[in-house]
Amino acid sequence: MSTTTIRNPIEDARRRIDRLHAFAHSGAAADSSRIRRHLDAVHREEAFVLAAVREAPEEIEERLGQLRTRLAVAEKALVADISEEWTTFAAAVEDELRSWGVYLERVQATAAKAGNARERAEAAIADVRTERIAVHDRLAQARKDVNGAWHEQRSHVSAARDELGRKADELPAKIK
Repeated sequence: MSTTTIRNPIEDARRRIDRLHAFAHSGAAADSSRIRRHLDAVHREEAFVLAAVREAPEEIEERLGQLRTRLAVAEKALVADISEEWTTFAAAVEDELRSWGVYLERVQATAAKAGNARERAEAAIADVRTERIAVHDRLAQARKDVNGAWHEQRSHVSAARDELGRKADELPAKIK
């Protein structure tokens, strides 16, 4: 991919990142620590793209894909965080989980090329997938138990989402 061809997707990603920043600083985000954690992860992915542009052009498409899917996770998580009703929250968490699935598939594709570190990377990805399943299970259980106490159920689901985010944040170090 040429430098001029790569510029537009990078600029698009930068605009999406800037919107997330603006929202995080607006005070409208229900949990600004979660959005900050997502922003940190997105910035890491952006740095990987920029490094690929300079040093490994063959990795640009792969890195751009990871950045886009990590941005999608952050955007879906934000929708969940600002939702004010149970059905909106639950639907947004489901969207977030689908985005996590796509992101993990992309990371796994990268890890498949990791050579000696492949087993360690696969184990780390499996660990994050386990957390993703835990969030899904927690959401399913919350749906059964919501009965007017949706704020409590939301807290339980959000705690599981936080653990998923923490595990995903550890991936870059474990894959290298």
